[in-house]
Amino acid sequence: MRICMMSLMMGDSPVEEIVSVAQACGMEAIDWIGLHGRTAKELKNLCDDRGLPIAAHTMIKWGFINGDPAYFDEFKASLDDAVTLGAPVLMLPPFARAAQTGFADDRKHYAEYFARAYELAHSAGVTLTLESTGYHNSPITTADECLEILDQVPGLKITFDQGNVATAEDPVQAFQRLRKYVVHFHVKDWKVSDVPREGYTPKRCGKYYADATIGEGDMDIRSLWRLTNARERSLCVNPETRDYSGKRTHLETFKKVCAEMKSWEND
Repeated sequence: MRICMMSLMMGDSPVEEIVSVAQACGMEAIDWIGLHGRTAKELKNLCDDRGLPIAAHTMIKWGFINGDPAYFDEFKASLDDAVTLGAPVLMLPPFARAAQTGFADDRKHYAEYFARAYELAHSAGVTLTLESTGYHNSPITTADECLEILDQVPGLKITFDQGNVATAEDPVQAFQRLRKYVVHFHVKDWKVSDVPREGYTPKRCGKYYADATIGEGDMDIRSLWRLTNARERSLCVNPETRDYSGKRTHLETFKKVCAEMKSWEND
């Protein structure tokens, strides 16, 4: 298993610490979620100096979501960052638009965005991906919704987020339908309730979810990993998690999480 640090999970930690924790936990790569206030060149130099490969870059930009006519300039800037980082994958997360009138309308606009973005990314030698997002108003979460976009944008790939898919449908069944498009994984854990509870948020499946450190929630991530083949097991896997109790350091948390994830390899 190629465990990949998801930089966002370490919050406002200095980038040097993010890299150090990744290496101390035996992670094999890093996915820079945004740039943490640094330049892409600075992050590239840091990773090169520390010998930590960059597996992906995830753009965190809000122009398209907020209806800014210049949103595509933001995409171009993120693509330039991915190229500078040497990131083989650029993920554009399809969150709900601020002026959302319906899921289908959001997907129509995202299909146009992804088609335009894919052409530039392909020309730059970068693999563009979407992911299922896990909010109550997320327009692209299920396998059917992903396939609606993928069918319109040949060449677009998926960063498969098991936990986000689980907010709307069975992630194992979704993975079996989407697996040929998958080039990167995110995994996360949730605690799930059938009724509203403090600290839980409603999801599309009608249940209520709260963040949990991987291995401490209700998600059966192991069953999904058991299905992966040799190609899929060679892909990078982001543990999208942290210590939500605030009692453990990042290093303690990720050492525990990485040990949990490595145990799946024995299945």
